[in-house]
Parts: sequence; C-alpha cells; structure tokens
Amino acid sequence: MKSPLNRSLPRHIRIGVWSSLISALMLIGIGFLWLLDPNSTELSFSIVPDSEVASTLARIVSIFKGIGDIIGPVFVLIAIFSHQFRLAGYFQIVILFLVILVDMIVWGTFVPNAGLMDVLMHTPFAVPIIIAAYSFLKSKKQIYGNLH
Repeated sequence: MKSPLNRSLPRHIRIGVWSSLISALMLIGIGFLWLLDPNSTELSFSIVPDSEVASTLARIVSIFKGIGDIIGPVFVLIAIFSHQFRLAGYFQIVILFLVILVDMIVWGTFVPNAGLMDVLMHTPFAVPIIIAAYSFLKSKKQIYGNLH
C-alpha cells in the first residue's frame, strides 16, 4: 500500500483523496451509528412499530443499511491506498447512486410528513463524493500524466 497523501501526486488526485477521506469518514460513521443502535430506524422515520415483528424488521433493516453505508467507502479506501484512483472514482459514482440517491428516495417516500429538508439532509454526504468522483475521473491524460 502506498500513501495517497503524497505531495508529488497531481493536485486533482490530492483533492479527490481528501474528498474521499471526508466522505468515507462520514459514511462509515453513520454506518456504525446504524449498526450500534438498530432502534435508530424507528427514531429516524418517526414511525412507531405496531408489533414486535415490525420492530424486529426495523432493526434488521437498520443493520443492512449500516453495512451498506460502510462497505462502499471501504472499497474506495482500498482503491485509493492502492493508487487505483480511477477505480476509486467509479466506486464513488456507485456510492452516490446506490447509497445516497436510494437513501434520499427512501426518506422522501417513507418518512411521514417528509419535507424538502428531510431529503436535502443527504447533500453533505453527496458533495464530497461528487468532488472526489469528478477529480478522479477527469481526463486521464491531465491527471495521470505525472504517474506514468
């Protein structure tokens, strides 16, 4: 594993690395919250479970959500520390669609009386992911010229 924080890397790569580290920290942190407190599903959606089965299902969903929030950033970090920046950019796009966009749709659909702010609260997660993906997937010649 090589250091992705090497000052000799092109500026775009360093911006992508820092953005990826920020997004990974945020997503892994929220993923651990979902794993450590499976009841957070009920609290987040403000839905009172009407049976023990509904409560159990909410906990199971919380665990799957937590794992889903953690796995993507782990792959991004592995790609970055292996200096596979283009691959990290593709992973960021996958995270953007499969984690952030799906989460926004779920919040907008299932949260009772969901407002625009309930959906837009995902923006802080999306911004560093978009910056990282853009930085890593820019013109290959511009970014990777110094690496080859």
